[in-house]
Amino acid sequence: MKKVLRAQLSFLFISILLFGGLYTVTVTGIGQLFFPHQANGSQEVVAGKVVGSTLIGQPFQQAAYFNGRDQEVTQLSPTSVEQKKLVEDKTRLAQQNNQTIEIPIDLVTNSASGLDPHISVAAAESQASRIAKERGQDVTKIRAIIQEKAQKDWFSDRKFVNVLELNLSLDRL
Repeated sequence: MKKVLRAQLSFLFISILLFGGLYTVTVTGIGQLFFPHQANGSQEVVAGKVVGSTLIGQPFQQAAYFNGRDQEVTQLSPTSVEQKKLVEDKTRLAQQNNQTIEIPIDLVTNSASGLDPHISVAAAESQASRIAKERGQDVTKIRAIIQEKAQKDWFSDRKFVNVLELNLSLDRL
């Protein structure tokens, strides 16, 4: 009995040391060595100050900035009456703010995780006129930034942009 217990405790100790310590230090070291920006949260630094992360969506309330997806997470069914009313209300508000008739679906529905840092190119384009007016810029400059920052999905033809990167580009204008 003592022999079995001793073997089990030895295995437990070695497992904790190996998987809890050595593995963690190795993976963290590799991440820091080869991917330091990503391993540290993909933080964006402006003038020595962290302004956000390209991996986590942040809310932008000012009219002179692009707005991302709603950060609030709901567990409503896409076919529920309550969800339909929420989308209609958000669509009405988005039409007032963006002065467009067609509002892309990602501006009126919530992110599944509440942390989505991207919006579709169409969602960014629908906000371009408002931002150009607020900043006193030509709308073609705003649209050029959108196209410059656009990325293509690996698995489909969908194009999207990172909201933080767009807003930082606006500040550099």
